[in-house]
Amino acid sequence: MLTTDIERKGSTTVLRCEGRIVVGEELSKLRDAVLCELDKQTIVLDLAAVKAIDGSGIGLLVFLQGWTRAGGMELKLMNPTQHVRELLKLTDLDSVFEIFFSEDAALRHAAVARATDETAAYQCD
Repeated sequence: MLTTDIERKGSTTVLRCEGRIVVGEELSKLRDAVLCELDKQTIVLDLAAVKAIDGSGIGLLVFLQGWTRAGGMELKLMNPTQHVRELLKLTDLDSVFEIFFSEDAALRHAAVARATDETAAYQCD
């Protein structure tokens, strides 16, 4: 079973996941929770309490990464358990996802990215 706790902080949402990200209802629950955050610039998945993740769960993370990028959003992973870190490394997805080991670091990075995006690269007068 997977439960998600949603915490909204300005233009960032932190989704705290607890349980298993595996094929079935759990995937639908996580997908729906992320897709409901269309108005946010950054979504952080806190994976500290994820006990298991299977190939379908990894596939969902890849889908969500592509979906958020296509929508001009960012998806970040936070506090992955040892098991999740090993799977991300084994699949070389640790080079695709931004992974943070504290909430402060993830939120600071999101704020810096927003500030950079809001600064014009050039200005026409």
